Amino acid sequence: MKSPRNHVLIFDFDGTIADTFHKLLEIGNRLSVEFDFKKIEDEEVEELKHKSARETIAHLNIPLLKIPQIIAKAKRELNKEIGLIKPIHGLKEILIQLKSLGLRMGILTSNSLKNVHNFLDNNSLNFFDFVQTTPKIWSKNRSLMTLIDKQHLKIADVIYIGDETRDIIAAQKAGIRTIAVTWGYNSRRALENHRPDFLIHSPQELYQLFNAAL
Repeated sequence: MKSPRNHVLIFDFDGTIADTFHKLLEIGNRLSVEFDFKKIEDEEVEELKHKSARETIAHLNIPLLKIPQIIAKAKRELNKEIGLIKPIHGLKEILIQLKSLGLRMGILTSNSLKNVHNFLDNNSLNFFDFVQTTPKIWSKNRSLMTLIDKQHLKIADVIYIGDETRDIIAAQKAGIRTIAVTWGYNSRRALENHRPDFLIHSPQELYQLFNAAL
């Protein structure tokens, strides 16, 4: 790996930076009544981590035409409780260390800009160089390319860091290297099956990956 100072790290938000898994699970189960889809039972949680987003939607019988409404309401519900959301354990210190290496860092997320900025303010994480939101669920690769053009980045310098199989797929379609993290929404097995460039299991490994290149 070349000098980390040439790298630009683009992070997913939910499950990668923000520990939103259980809160969004709770919100989703509340919305299941309103939008008439299956509730996630406690015993299903770990098994669903092996599934892609599409497989989970099918398993829960979520009406496809209602997905935009469900996502929009989930974002609003999360905003009411964003003050309770913390970073992934140990990640804040690692992000500070990565910043000290001279890396540029940004966020690309399908969450709302309001939620992300409130979270960053609440947790003193206002050192990202850019934050970009996207309405796209299945074609995040297009949003990645738009962001790269907007920020005048070189594809060879960019690494996308996410916790879901769809993050890996989007980055691969865009020709971008990927770091998959196992502390979020998808399991290690599911992530491995999509062959990310790097697979890490703790925030400390993220720092070691770049510090070793110095």
